[in-house]
Amino acid sequence: MTESNTNYVEYLIDLAKNGRVRSFIDLCEINLGNVFTVSFRLLSDIEEAKKVTIHTFTKSWEKLEEYNGKIPFAKWIKNIAVNYSITMLSNREDNYVEKKKPIKSLSEKELLESHIMSLPRDDRIIIILHDIEGYDNNEISNFFDGLETDEIKSKLINTREYLINKISL
Repeated sequence: MTESNTNYVEYLIDLAKNGRVRSFIDLCEINLGNVFTVSFRLLSDIEEAKKVTIHTFTKSWEKLEEYNGKIPFAKWIKNIAVNYSITMLSNREDNYVEKKKPIKSLSEKELLESHIMSLPRDDRIIIILHDIEGYDNNEISNFFDGLETDEIKSKLINTREYLINKISL
């Protein structure tokens, strides 16, 4: 994000903290794509991703006073979406069937996405947050209770190896 964009976002945050709802709506519009995308990648369900997106913007409005600028606003709001997506994944019943496209003549990208969506929950969350969304291992460990940075590194290595093997078949 450029400095002028950062200044504009900070300006909108200040206005929103002072009660300007339209400024907050502008912040939501700026971050809509990122919030929905990370939610959809984690949940692989459009309707659930929509629910997470709505929840994220509602929660961020409620907690806006707590935002202190230590991390970029886009990351702060995306973290709310990741936390709620993980909660939704945890609350899914064991017999929840993921909606998957049938695998027939998929492009390499679609094949990779299909394999990522078929990963176990924690492995999928870690690979998406690290390799697609750009979170570092320490940031990812904050989303998991009892999962240390070294375990995340190990899961990343194993998951990448698994995906490489699946794609090269």
